[in-house]
Amino acid sequence: MAYFHCNFYSQTLKSNTTIDVILPSPDSNDIFGSGDLSYFTPGTRFQTLYLFHGAYGDYSDWTRNTSIERYAQERRLAVVMPSVGNSFYQDMHQGEAYLTFISEELPRFVQTAFPLSSAREDNFTAGLSMGGYGALFVALSNPERYAAAASLSGAVDLVSLVKDDASVSGGHPFAFERIFRDYKHLEGTNADLFHLIRRNRAENRPATKLFISCGTEDFLYSLHIGAKQTLTALDAEVHFEEHPGSHNWQYWDTHIQRALDWMPLKNDVIR
Repeated sequence: MAYFHCNFYSQTLKSNTTIDVILPSPDSNDIFGSGDLSYFTPGTRFQTLYLFHGAYGDYSDWTRNTSIERYAQERRLAVVMPSVGNSFYQDMHQGEAYLTFISEELPRFVQTAFPLSSAREDNFTAGLSMGGYGALFVALSNPERYAAAASLSGAVDLVSLVKDDASVSGGHPFAFERIFRDYKHLEGTNADLFHLIRRNRAENRPATKLFISCGTEDFLYSLHIGAKQTLTALDAEVHFEEHPGSHNWQYWDTHIQRALDWMPLKNDVIR
């Protein structure tokens, strides 16, 4: 893989920000196996995964804690990893406009700076925990831009999470009163994933394919079960998985591979 550690000024965030980008490039299988070495020729493009971190995390989490570079190389997939703090990927009520940054400015920047495809069929989101919600939220907020989204151990039912007094008491990193104008009444707003699915269907916008996976010992497992019931009732285009496991990197390293296998990837350079 070609690995880029990139700092640039974000006009949306009004500050410098950092992303990591990995691009497929000739590896030992290509070099010693007489494979295709023409990864970077005029006009070539890569399918792209925007890969999101969870609470307390940043752009570096996935490369430090998983083998995402190897998984992406095997599938000829580019990966873009940004940072959003503990914002739940929102345009914050009092804070930065992270949804706008992630879904508008970031794709424009990376598609200009790197050989990445802008076609909807070639762009995907995925994430863990807060980033699992973020992956679904960003894709459903912009269904014309992303073909599929995957959540691992995600807070997919944010309305129920915030309604739970224990989740918004001490010990968590989220300043919900700064993220949302009225965090106690999120149902039916654009922060509600179920509302976004209903809205997109009513407006005849493209249906984004969803992948949702959670460990049976995960503290968010009950949210997973509740979301499964709601999304099934909505007849959403979603694939559910649950496996033994907890809220940890062992689970995410294993199941990001399953998410990638589920995605409609071309497993090749686009020419």
